[in-house]
Amino acid sequence: MTLFIWRILACVSAVFFVILTALLLSLRLLRNGYYHAFEDDELIKQAHSDNSENAIYFTSGPTRKYIKKYVLCSTAFDRYMVCNFARSFANITYFVVQYNKRKRVKKVLRISESNTGDESKVIALHRSCARVNVIVAEVDGVVLNTDVIRPLSLVRIRLQSFLKSFALFLGLFVVRHAILELALEPEMLAVYVNHLFNYAAIGGSFVFAAIGYLIATQCLRGKNAGSLNGGVLEYDFL
Repeated sequence: MTLFIWRILACVSAVFFVILTALLLSLRLLRNGYYHAFEDDELIKQAHSDNSENAIYFTSGPTRKYIKKYVLCSTAFDRYMVCNFARSFANITYFVVQYNKRKRVKKVLRISESNTGDESKVIALHRSCARVNVIVAEVDGVVLNTDVIRPLSLVRIRLQSFLKSFALFLGLFVVRHAILELALEPEMLAVYVNHLFNYAAIGGSFVFAAIGYLIATQCLRGKNAGSLNGGVLEYDFL
């Protein structure tokens, strides 16, 4: 192929790289789904001071049978909460789903406590947390909810891995060609692009991207398995 065709291929690859990157950012294929929608818990009392802001809420739904209410405390430096149990439990596990001001999930905590009193331990929250929902998972050996996060579908995992790996391959192709354009004279470049070394470099980039696809797919499937088996104690969302 002529040098002109290689330059066209590099330009087309750059365009598709930008398109794929935009798709990955906009589609949010790894965005989690949830078994429970946001509940607007009833506000009981709100208090302000010079250093903090406190709000007490009733819990909603079946949770109120085990956790009656909770207090959210906000300062200039951190956020935390304390739950008020309906009674003492030998063992209790519950999820704290944290939302920002736009009711989007920022983090989910899985809390386990034993030999409780009337109040839970102090639970540190995400700094941008504005509201929470509390969902009971297990009480004294009785399982009520196994998780609050839906596992990602295999189709979305594979599509995310493919788009990311293909974008990586295109990016490597564009960067490699740009370096060659800067490092070599046009006459030398015209010879090199049709040399076996050039095709070997492209093949190496393809293999690297393919390995990246396999690793990404297996890692995401492993995270799914951990979620299903209760092995993931904390989730972060961007």
